[in-house]
Amino acid sequence: MLGYLQGLRGAGSGSEQMPGDIYNELFADVLLAAKGNGCKTKEQDKSTGFSMLRSFDAEASNQLEPPAATDADVWIFGYGSLVWKADFPYIDRRRGFVGGYKRRFYQHSIDHRGIPERPGRVVTLLPGDSGRDRVYGVAYRIAASQKGAVLDHLDYREKNGYERCSLEFHGYPTTAAGGVEPIQVIMYVATQANDSYAGDVWQVPCIAKQIFCSAGPSGPNREYLFNLAAAMEQLFPGAVDEHLEELVACVRRHIAEDEDNLMRHAVLQEISAILQEEQLPEQAKQLEKLLERCQQPGGREWLLHGALQSRSES
Repeated sequence: MLGYLQGLRGAGSGSEQMPGDIYNELFADVLLAAKGNGCKTKEQDKSTGFSMLRSFDAEASNQLEPPAATDADVWIFGYGSLVWKADFPYIDRRRGFVGGYKRRFYQHSIDHRGIPERPGRVVTLLPGDSGRDRVYGVAYRIAASQKGAVLDHLDYREKNGYERCSLEFHGYPTTAAGGVEPIQVIMYVATQANDSYAGDVWQVPCIAKQIFCSAGPSGPNREYLFNLAAAMEQLFPGAVDEHLEELVACVRRHIAEDEDNLMRHAVLQEISAILQEEQLPEQAKQLEKLLERCQQPGGREWLLHGALQSRSES
């Protein structure tokens, strides 16, 4: 890096031209390669997407030798990341819904899809119309012998504001009279009383902007949104979730229309600030750190968040 900077100065690159030269030479390709950040485009979702629907009935359990079902088993209902990421042993699973609730991205995430200083957004349930509103998801049967360990694991996974509750689960498609009876499921819901509840910032454009520029230990916030939307589309064709669909459209619009310009603006600002250092070796050291951070998980979201803040302040 030091040799590159010395070469730039030796070639007569002016102070106004240098940030652009450095960006084009060192950062542009790196940022372009990482643009997807693990998230498929809408077209890729349709062409490859999840294999959930194809494998759902064929792989009822995620264990090679699942314990036998008993009356002491419990069912866990997932309506967010649990739909596609069941990181616990189960012996059966079903598609279905709970009635009288609405799924909303009203919960801050500071330990999975965001960090405390830049929270992401994840779903919780709000009471709705008992005859009209449904939340679709997946119920997992947990063997009695594994129940304690699984619930302990989920209590920790959902520790940021979620509490257990019990509700009636109906199979999908809607069963005819005399068909499978509803079952009681345990699910995790974040109420308005928890510290990470998002409060009054509920409008879809605000939530979408937060998802667009957030990431955490579990990955980019947008990945969570797109995975949930793809799972709903495949597992529940024809089911409508306007809130989810509006968010997906809004975040994809940010990616298509804003992301490249915001990233370039943010990186150029960082480079310009670094070039204010008097010593060339220190400039080289800081540029190396910036390049490394851009390639780390959450690096793009850190830059996007800063660029959006700078835009709003100006």
